[in-house]
Amino acid sequence: MFGFVTVAPALLSIEQKTRYRARYCGLCRALGQCGGSSCRLLLTYDLVFLEMLLASVYGLPETFESRRCLLHPIKPHPEIRTDASDYAAAMNVLLDCGKLRDDWQDDHNPVALAAASWFGAACDAIGNRYPRQQRAVADCLSALDMLEQDNETNPDLPAECFGRLTGELILMEEDSPLNDILRRFGQALGRFVYLIDAAADLREDLRRERYNPLISAPPEEIPEWLHIAGGQVMRRFEALPLTTDRNLLEHILCAGIWGNYDYRLSKYAKRKGRKNRS
Repeated sequence: MFGFVTVAPALLSIEQKTRYRARYCGLCRALGQCGGSSCRLLLTYDLVFLEMLLASVYGLPETFESRRCLLHPIKPHPEIRTDASDYAAAMNVLLDCGKLRDDWQDDHNPVALAAASWFGAACDAIGNRYPRQQRAVADCLSALDMLEQDNETNPDLPAECFGRLTGELILMEEDSPLNDILRRFGQALGRFVYLIDAAADLREDLRRERYNPLISAPPEEIPEWLHIAGGQVMRRFEALPLTTDRNLLEHILCAGIWGNYDYRLSKYAKRKGRKNRS
């Protein structure tokens, strides 16, 4: 479910690529300051979208800097930071640590346990600063785990659960008059992302005998479900009072997510083709 909300690079202008990359690098820097340099390993594209969206909705001022880092040690690269960068970095750590702990409980994966322990102190500190969001992550992952254990085949139930999570995490300010429309957008986006991620993985999950809420769904109806969910996201998106980056945000929702979906489907198809020829 994570890493799905990103751009389709081939469809971006050079200016858009530069701006998106600067925001990505700004969030990476914020992650390092939020929980230490190792937390940069947790960076996901979904939280870049969150930072851009919140900065646009709240009209936050941007800070531009040019820096070197371990990945760019010679040539400085641009970074864009806003107050939303720090918040998105904190949510990035909460989500990933919650997922790591959940993986350990589910599969007793020693790698997940080691990683969760490594990032645990940073995650706990962030949870103390954002208790509502920490509870949302824990409750949602626990509920999703129960649905998976029950082999729930009604996709609306886990999709709504993940939508509730994104609806909570998208609220950066506790008492903002914008919270209602932000929450509705976040819920619609979370529901869509959960469904499209499940649809992209369905063939592989069937092959590996892994849980997927769409396992009993009529295959011919799944594309329609996805387009309905995606349409709901766009209707909620149009209601947001965006001040910057509307085109780039819209690109991610209309082209980036769907491009990721198409890529995943083609990747699994190619893998199956190679195995059939061997």
